Amino acid sequence: MKVVIEPHNPAWEAEFARVRDDLHKILEDVPILSIEHVGSTSIPGLSAKPVLDIDIVVTPDTLAATRVALIAAEYVDFGEMGVPGRVAFRQPGHERSQAATALIDKSGAMRRNTYVVVEGSAALKNHRDLKRVLMQDVALRKEYGDVKQHLAAREVQDVDEYCRGKNDILLKILKGAGWNEEELEEVRKANQ
Repeated sequence: MKVVIEPHNPAWEAEFARVRDDLHKILEDVPILSIEHVGSTSIPGLSAKPVLDIDIVVTPDTLAATRVALIAAEYVDFGEMGVPGRVAFRQPGHERSQAATALIDKSGAMRRNTYVVVEGSAALKNHRDLKRVLMQDVALRKEYGDVKQHLAAREVQDVDEYCRGKNDILLKILKGAGWNEEELEEVRKANQ
């Protein structure tokens, strides 16, 4: 399925707040650390796939209980998917076989990527640093948005191709966040 990029929509923040409240209810018996809106939909002024990225931040001790609670709420557990310290979930109503670019689930809700991430993991550092740098650096935010628009105009057909196309700009952003060459190499490998 073709990757779609849209101008930033302020409604994305409201949708995140709604989902965060639902997740707090699902996880009320699990001592999580936080639920964070990450990714491009969390950054005003940045074009994005209209797909929320949500991090549920946990300690290693609460990772298993968090997974169990989400599965009980009909989230589909995809495991780490090659990213240590991050477990990916698909929301209820969004079939396992549907492409990750599908924008709306069966109920009409906005598509989202929900991740359970371990505090201190490189995956969480990646999400937080990307957001921090892009919130602060208008020129880099524009450059990143331009790369995404260019990829959409090329009509990339899947998320893997889209991620590979963004790799250079992501590495530039993370380098600006202070990542060392070893850390950047791990990101480079994960996005190939």
